[in-house]
Amino acid sequence: MIRRLTLQALAFFYGAVIRFRHSLFDVGVLRSRPGALKTIVLGNLTVGGTGKTPTTERIVRDLQNIIGLKKVGVLSRGYGRKTKGFRWVTSSMQSSECGDEPLLLSKNLPDVPVAVCEKRLKGLKRMKSEHPELEWIVCDDAFQHRRLKPTISLLLLDASQPIASDAMLPAGRLRDVPERMQFADALVITRLDTSASFQEAAAAHGIEEDSHQPVFASYMQPQPLLQWPEGTEAPNGNAKLSPDRRERIMAVAGIARPERFMDRLTERFQVVRRECFPDHRAFTEKDYKRWRRIMEGDRLQAIITTDKDAMRIKPELTQGLNIRCESIKAEWHNAEAVQSWLRSTIESIAE
Repeated sequence: MIRRLTLQALAFFYGAVIRFRHSLFDVGVLRSRPGALKTIVLGNLTVGGTGKTPTTERIVRDLQNIIGLKKVGVLSRGYGRKTKGFRWVTSSMQSSECGDEPLLLSKNLPDVPVAVCEKRLKGLKRMKSEHPELEWIVCDDAFQHRRLKPTISLLLLDASQPIASDAMLPAGRLRDVPERMQFADALVITRLDTSASFQEAAAAHGIEEDSHQPVFASYMQPQPLLQWPEGTEAPNGNAKLSPDRRERIMAVAGIARPERFMDRLTERFQVVRRECFPDHRAFTEKDYKRWRRIMEGDRLQAIITTDKDAMRIKPELTQGLNIRCESIKAEWHNAEAVQSWLRSTIESIAE
C-alpha cells in the first residue's frame, strides 16, 4: 500500500514536470526550430518496445519509393554509445561507437546515410552540408525532442500496451503525457496481429473513431534465422517435431520485453536456457564465458539472439560458438493507405 502510494506520488510529480516542460515550448519560452532538412520524426509515449527501429526502416523504404534512393537519410541520438557528438555510422563500427540501433539500420540500409547526434538540429545541419543530395531525414525516437520542429511526426503505439489504462513513470510505463498524442500528424498502432481488431486496439489507446488524425497499423514479421556473423542461412527450427526432439538452444536477449522473442522460439525449439539483459546492455567477457559453460554443460546446439543484440556481440570473443540471430521487419496492414497518405503529405509540403 505504501509502495503503491509512493509510486503514484512520484508519477504525479514526474507528469507535472513533463507538462511544465512542454508548456515552455508551447508558449515560446523555449523554442522549437525546423531542421536544415525536412524530417519525419518517430516516437512513442512509453518506455521501449514499440518497434521504432523496424518502423524506421519501413518508413525509409517507403520514402525511397516516393522520392528516390539517394534522397533519404536517418538521424538517431545513438543511445547506448560511448562517444559524443556527430558521427556517420558505418557497418564496420562497433555498437559502442554509435549505438546498437543505428548500427543495425546502417547494416540493413546500406545505401542510406545514417548518422548519430544528441543535438538533432546540429546533426541535420551536418548531414545537409556533407550530403547535399539528401532531402528527407527520418529521426527515430525524437518525438520528445521538442527543440526540433518536425516536418511530419508519427507516434507509435504498441497494440499490447494500451496507454489509456497506463500511468506515468515510475508507477507505469508512460514516459510522456498521454495528451501529447494529439500533436502527432499520424498515429501508428504497432505489433497488431493480422487477426486482431483494429477498432479495439485503437479504442484501448483512447483513439476515437472520428479522430482528426490518420491512424495506421503495422505488424512485426520475424525473418528466417541467419548464422552470425556470416549472415548466411541457418537452421530455423521445426515446429512439427515433438518438443523433446527439437534442437536444444539458449535464447539471449537484451531488448525491451524479451519474452516475446523467447516465447516465439519455443514454437520450434527446446529453449533450455534464457538469458535476459537490460535493453542496450553491452555484453561482457564474463557473459561469453558463461555462455560457453552453459552450452557445454547443458549440451546445447545453438545460441539464438536478436539482430539488435547481435550488434553488441564481439566476434573475437565468441569464436566456436554457434550463434544465430533473428531479425524483425515491420509491415503495414494497409500499405497502400500509408503510402498514399505519405505521398500526398510530402507533395503538399513541397507546394
